[in-house]
Amino acid sequence: MLELKNITKVYGEKENAVHALKGVSLAFRKSEFVSILGQSGCGKTTLLNIIGGLDRYTDGDLIINGKSTKEYRDRDWDTYRNHSIGFIFQSYNLIPHLTILENVELTMTIGGVTRAERRKRAEEALISVGLGEKMRKKPNELSGGQMQRVSIARALAGRPEIILADEPTGALDAETGVQVMELLKEIARDKLVVMVTHNPELAERYSDRIIRMLDGVVTMDSDPFVPEECSLPVTEEHVAADSGKSSELNFSPSADTGTNENEISENSALSSPESVDKDTETQKRIKGLRPHAKEGYRKKYSSMSFLTALRLSGKNLLSKHKRTIITSLAASIGIIGIAVILSVSSGMQAFIDRIMLDSASFNFISISSTTLDPESGIFVDGGETELTEYPENTTGIYPYEQDSINMIRQELSEEFIAYLESVAEGKVVDITYGYNLKLNILTKSGEGYHKLSGSYSEALGNVDYLEERYTVLASSAGHSGFPRAIDEVSLVVDTYNRLSTDALDALGIEYDENLTEIPYEELLGREFRVVFNDGWYTYNEEKGIFEGAVSSTYAAAYAAEEGLTLKLVGVLRINEDASNSWLSSGLAYSPLLTERVLEENHDSLVALAQAESPDIDVTTGDKFTSGGILGGILGADPYEDKLEELGYTTSPDQIMIYPTDVASREAIMAAIDSWNDSHPESEQVQYIDMAEFVTNILGTIVDVITYVLLAFSIVSLVISSIMIAIIIYASVIERTKEIGVLRSIGARKTDISNVFIAEAVILGLSSGVIAILVTLVINVIINAILGSLVGVTTIASLGAGTAFGLIALAAGLLVIASLIPARLAAKKEPAVALRTE
Repeated sequence: MLELKNITKVYGEKENAVHALKGVSLAFRKSEFVSILGQSGCGKTTLLNIIGGLDRYTDGDLIINGKSTKEYRDRDWDTYRNHSIGFIFQSYNLIPHLTILENVELTMTIGGVTRAERRKRAEEALISVGLGEKMRKKPNELSGGQMQRVSIARALAGRPEIILADEPTGALDAETGVQVMELLKEIARDKLVVMVTHNPELAERYSDRIIRMLDGVVTMDSDPFVPEECSLPVTEEHVAADSGKSSELNFSPSADTGTNENEISENSALSSPESVDKDTETQKRIKGLRPHAKEGYRKKYSSMSFLTALRLSGKNLLSKHKRTIITSLAASIGIIGIAVILSVSSGMQAFIDRIMLDSASFNFISISSTTLDPESGIFVDGGETELTEYPENTTGIYPYEQDSINMIRQELSEEFIAYLESVAEGKVVDITYGYNLKLNILTKSGEGYHKLSGSYSEALGNVDYLEERYTVLASSAGHSGFPRAIDEVSLVVDTYNRLSTDALDALGIEYDENLTEIPYEELLGREFRVVFNDGWYTYNEEKGIFEGAVSSTYAAAYAAEEGLTLKLVGVLRINEDASNSWLSSGLAYSPLLTERVLEENHDSLVALAQAESPDIDVTTGDKFTSGGILGGILGADPYEDKLEELGYTTSPDQIMIYPTDVASREAIMAAIDSWNDSHPESEQVQYIDMAEFVTNILGTIVDVITYVLLAFSIVSLVISSIMIAIIIYASVIERTKEIGVLRSIGARKTDISNVFIAEAVILGLSSGVIAILVTLVINVIINAILGSLVGVTTIASLGAGTAFGLIALAAGLLVIASLIPARLAAKKEPAVALRTE
């Protein structure tokens, strides 16, 4: 039962106030066809909107099923419209980008009816109004009469108790109008149908009751209903009068009585079997839409899922695909700028890291036995006279005390070395150990002997790694050309197959004055003799010292048993595409040679004698003196240095760790830090990450440039976001009628807001995807240009994580931009929105 008690409606305030309704009191039966007549502006549409919950009354009360609506909240009104009201509008008010089937389903979607049930009901409703063959068509593909039938089907499919029709035949021709009225007449057999019309002939012909209005008041009611009639005894007349009518309204949104109350109740009175035979085909179809018990669950409160909002907005955007594409392109400009900048920035950082990894000059972690004392400082302490600005006028100088720079020796113990090798396994190209060991190498030059004075160094132990980066220009028969064995050496030349004359002189290799080419054949197989301490030093009893070999005794040293003959097995040149050389020009020998020399020299007579003489150099007879200022700074100890030179000290002076990649470098440093955390200070090891030192400098430069460019891109991003906000607001204005339709079928304010937020999400995702695709194309162009100019083709690189992050950023920014337009859309009053053209 529906009852209006002294309803008034006032628009505006004070002198601008317009009294649309002036104390209207009406009550309606559970099923009847009521027509409201009156001239334009008399208040009949306002009355209809108040009955339907589209507009709020100023004073009085609207009673629904015996309950006052004075305390109704927004969600109660929304649910009332969705569960109990079906609207039929003069202008149809169909959503143009949905099919007619989707239009009919939407009310039930908001009401929470299951997918299968709502599809079944929608199809039945469309079949009942004769549109079964046009379910997949859009509204603009139908005639006016057909669109009105869709509007009727939408009103019926939700199984409401009240149908409100606002000039349902106003836009139709006479014949179609009669068909619509016949439908409404049949619907009124078990529902309350309230129709506003200007056509008194149609009202007289089809209505059970006519209400006339003038200037906001009811002037005539042909069959007024008094609610007290419901309590009168039931007579045969009442039964006959109410035959075929349904039970009372079952909407009770404020009652919390469980799930059963939310289901559509079964009609208590359907047409008798005898009357079915007399029914028209239309009547049969309409009867098929009457509710049956437990036909699909309906939520207590109406609501629209965000997925539904996405579908609505997606279909709207697809219907305007050209504008959508242009909008997405415009929104993507800022993201493209950021994506390109991040591509180049990350690519540059990766390029720097790659250069570091390929470069023996930078990519290493260095651990030295001599290191800076962590407790010493290197900064100036000016005390109270410290100047913070450049002094212009001075009258004297300021003395200050400078903290000393102390170097200390740290022990690189066997325990630490074993730990380091275990944690670095699989993470390094190689680990090399440096010793202050003096190698005594002789070569036979003509009839004489020559001592190598330099241009020789230890090669990496990882020969397989070297083979990938070096070309073997020549090698001995059956040999790889690389120094794998203890007695093998290779000659390393520069990228132009050159070796300086200084290096040739140091190695004792002869060349002519015209600097003509030296054939490989003259080099391969050349022998060098490493002489151990006992073959190099002889004890002079008269002087009491150990004298090293000199040019006159080189022949004897060369022939001494205490030595090892090395053979040159290959000539190596670094590959053209390698970024840096891992081997120094000159001779490269195996780390195995260093180990053998240390083993032989540790127990030599000269080394043992030196170990027992901490004050005197046993090779010169001189006393050890402090290293002076420089020695103090560097932490040099002449006695320790001499022991290392003679090979008595077998612990390395320096460890060089060459990681395979950035992650491995980080892992190794973390392992060293872990060692330090678990050991006392005296056993802790300091290290230097040269790659990090260099990359930090270069990375800072890249970062500064990146931040500057990002600032410009962010400005364009903000501008494009503002533009998108304006576009979405334009969409709000354009879809105002749709907003009214959604509110009329029970959509909440939040649902309306979500529709436009969903539109922003779709635009954001599409603009983000477009931005990434455009960026990938730009990256190809950038890399092609840089490849042709500098030979580097991997500078511009966009990672997958960054790409997805930017897409999410685009969506997030557009959602933020949509918040104000979405809020404005949600604030629109349903009745006002429906009147928008």
